[in-house]
Amino acid sequence: MSRLRRELLDPWGGVVAGIAGGLAWAVTPLGAAALPIGLGVAAVVYGVKVATGVVSSRQHQPVAEDAGPALRPPRRGSLAEQWLLRAVQADRSLAELVRSPGSPVARDRLDPVRDGAAEAMAAMRRLAGQVTAVEDAADRVQPGRLAVERDRLAAAVTAASSPEVRAERQRSLDSVTEQLAVAARLGEARDALLARMQATALTLEGLVARTAEVLAMSVSGGVDVTADRLADLAADLDGLRSGLAEAEAVSRRVLDG
Repeated sequence: MSRLRRELLDPWGGVVAGIAGGLAWAVTPLGAAALPIGLGVAAVVYGVKVATGVVSSRQHQPVAEDAGPALRPPRRGSLAEQWLLRAVQADRSLAELVRSPGSPVARDRLDPVRDGAAEAMAAMRRLAGQVTAVEDAADRVQPGRLAVERDRLAAAVTAASSPEVRAERQRSLDSVTEQLAVAARLGEARDALLARMQATALTLEGLVARTAEVLAMSVSGGVDVTADRLADLAADLDGLRSGLAEAEAVSRRVLDG
């Protein structure tokens, strides 16, 4: 439900406006102007209450408890940036559809779809930042150099002239091997994050197509918009939320490790 609609439906707005209007009517000298003045005061108070509530809700958005450090945007021209841009375009198209639907009834029922898409976009931006963090970490590991060093150390272990030398070289080889394992895990995490970004972007594009279909059918009157198609939209959003949450959890474990 939109912020404006929530404020309009807030019962306390009517109560406050009624009290203010009643007080204005009571203190106004009896006459033909008393009732219009009371009604005018009530209308002004109600309008101010609604406007203040809308502005306040926009300025005081809830902050996630586990927001974590700020993440960098995706690298220019990267796959993460490409999927993020496609998701942004789909989100904008969906917002335009929901803002100007064919029927007010459809708009009310599509508000949760719009809100769910906005949540998905916030998660997409976090995923894009996590891809950048994983790529930065992988660059520091330098797997290409380590692979060459691993082969050299493996040969040196075999050619060691004494057990002591062999043991020291083996420790060095184990260290390099562990670093390569870290690089492999980072690569797998990056691939998993990109796959989730791809799936999310394509799902958002699918939501745009299905939302357009629902609105077109509501205008034509051929299909009830409360039927299976709205249920499909809700199911898609549930799938988005669970998939994004899983992807973020995996990336956090890899980055923390």
